[in-house]
Amino acid sequence: MKQIIIFLLVIILGFIAYDFYKDWNRFHAPNYEYQKPENIDLQYHDASVVWDYVNAIQDVNTYVKLQYTANDIDVRAPEEDDLETQNAIAEYANRLAKVKYYENLLVQSAAYKQDGIDNETIKEIEAGLTSRETQEQEREQQHLQELYDAEIATSKSVGSRGALIYEVQKILVNKGYEIPVDGVFATITSKALADFESNNNLYPDGKLDVLTFDALLK
Repeated sequence: MKQIIIFLLVIILGFIAYDFYKDWNRFHAPNYEYQKPENIDLQYHDASVVWDYVNAIQDVNTYVKLQYTANDIDVRAPEEDDLETQNAIAEYANRLAKVKYYENLLVQSAAYKQDGIDNETIKEIEAGLTSRETQEQEREQQHLQELYDAEIATSKSVGSRGALIYEVQKILVNKGYEIPVDGVFATITSKALADFESNNNLYPDGKLDVLTFDALLK
């Protein structure tokens, strides 16, 4: 009889201890903080987006802790599947989606800036007024124009060599001409250039002058 009483007391104490643990656990929410990626643009062209992003993160953090302490629901790893839990998880997903929306804008903006694109151009890309590919083409054309301005005072012809010739050869290859890309204006390059000039209503002398260069960049 004594053993039965002790056994029952142990069971009762176990239930009491479990209830105490649940109450303690309920009011001691895990230290949850949404982890922001490092590669976000805090100098985004629209400062309100950064502000909304920060507020959205705070909202998610607060919601997770509130559900844990007030309703005993861990929305990140729920143990139950009742209606209340499902609703809490759905609301958590909505709030997290808001964070991700702003985060994607800021991460993409940071990536653009790593490629040398400024805020005004990023704004145009997002508005659909231009594209990243267009920006890359424009930067390449600007680079070639700078090379042209630096290296050419008169037309380039057979025997010339240098970085400008190298870049022009790459353009001709991209346009379908089978020539070496070595920076040397040899006869084969001149013939390819003459053919290009002929196809673009230019005088086909095989020389790299202003008109031919402009046509190559188009």
